[in-house]
Amino acid sequence: MRLLFVGGTGPVGASACRWALARGHEITVAHSGRHELPSDLPARHLHGERDELLAPAGPIEDTRADAFIDTRTKASNVDQLMRAARASGARRIVVVSSTDVYDYFVTGSGYDVTAKSWASAAGRTVLPTQTLPITEDAPLRSAPYPWAPPGHDNAAMERSLRRARSDEAIAVLRPGMIYGPGVAGREWTIVSQIRAGIRRIKLPDGGAQFFSRVALDRVARAVVAASERAPDDFWPVNVVDPYGWTYAGLVGEIGRLLNWTWEPELVGWSDADHPYKIHSPYFCSDTRLRSVLEVTEPDPREALAETVRWLWDHGAEHYSDDPADALPTERGPEKAT
Repeated sequence: MRLLFVGGTGPVGASACRWALARGHEITVAHSGRHELPSDLPARHLHGERDELLAPAGPIEDTRADAFIDTRTKASNVDQLMRAARASGARRIVVVSSTDVYDYFVTGSGYDVTAKSWASAAGRTVLPTQTLPITEDAPLRSAPYPWAPPGHDNAAMERSLRRARSDEAIAVLRPGMIYGPGVAGREWTIVSQIRAGIRRIKLPDGGAQFFSRVALDRVARAVVAASERAPDDFWPVNVVDPYGWTYAGLVGEIGRLLNWTWEPELVGWSDADHPYKIHSPYFCSDTRLRSVLEVTEPDPREALAETVRWLWDHGAEHYSDDPADALPTERGPEKAT
């Protein structure tokens, strides 16, 4: 197949390009040129700003790609993307969204939308009534995602895609909290404390929070699998690991991997800043990912070990080596494309 990546030079795009080449596909990467793919990835490059690349009679139309892959689609550029894909003759469009589109992410997280702050140790502002795990048919947010960059809201983007679609096959990938080499800011908050020799770690509400995470390589495999065989429809799919850890469990597993003994301190929810601010269990079904796209790799335990090794060797080059700087302020999951 001929795959066209719009953008595609970030961690998700580069990993998907690597997997696509391993699968025997031809790839074209249309991007600004400010960042490049690793030199060992053979690809055709189209350089220019997004508006230029996707413009009528622009260079993308001549690619005759079988599938368009866009890891940074916004509601404001959906029409532009759809027009270029139709002009190119692409039979499929793959976009990367997020599990933050679900209403449960806000109402079950402990985030007070009215006050624009996290709830106190008293618990959630709204008692979630939704069943778990969250399936792709669950209701989406109507309110904007509190931490989205200006103009970038995945729920709004998905609604725009539905409105713009005629008969195109559109696969919408909804990753959880992505981790992996180069995309491990949250895990770095734990590893950096070990690097600094800090044994005491605060576990809010006992560290019992569970959250859907996903290995970078699993996202890359899902992007390519969706290009190959997603249903010919508007088709969302959760891209999440099949199992994971609570926050306390993740801390313990990272400690085991680095031969580190922690001194846990059980604190209230509001008494510790930490990288996973989810009160309620937040996990998503991966049934479609496994049964339709047939994506089952990598194993989360192996992926976490690879991530921790990378962070130990290279984390300080990408993040602050001060554990205090590594802890996030009030914000939600970070996405990397």
